[in-house]
Amino acid sequence: MLKKTSKTKAEADERGKGPRKIGTVVSQLMSRRGYASVAVEHAMTASVVASVGPQLATSIQIGKLNRGVLQIFVPDSVVMQELTFQKRKMIKRLLKDHPQAKIKDIRFKVQTK
Repeated sequence: MLKKTSKTKAEADERGKGPRKIGTVVSQLMSRRGYASVAVEHAMTASVVASVGPQLATSIQIGKLNRGVLQIFVPDSVVMQELTFQKRKMIKRLLKDHPQAKIKDIRFKVQTK
């Protein structure tokens, strides 16, 4: 006769059998669909706008954060040069507002159409 083993609630959740906590489901959905990255992008855009001003901020687009380097896309080299002058100020603001991102540098790229 086989002995039936009782499984803990955590073991049942890991294998997908049994009810799961709503927090786990929402977390998985947000990471799969990329909703969290959109929210982070909006927050970083707000920090950049606060540091460079609304005139320059209307022409830039925040890119990906990879290994502590944030990419920012600009329309032309004139805007890129002006942002290069304000780079330290932008990094300080981003580190203050988003310390978990651990931003080390910002790279500007001219956006091609």
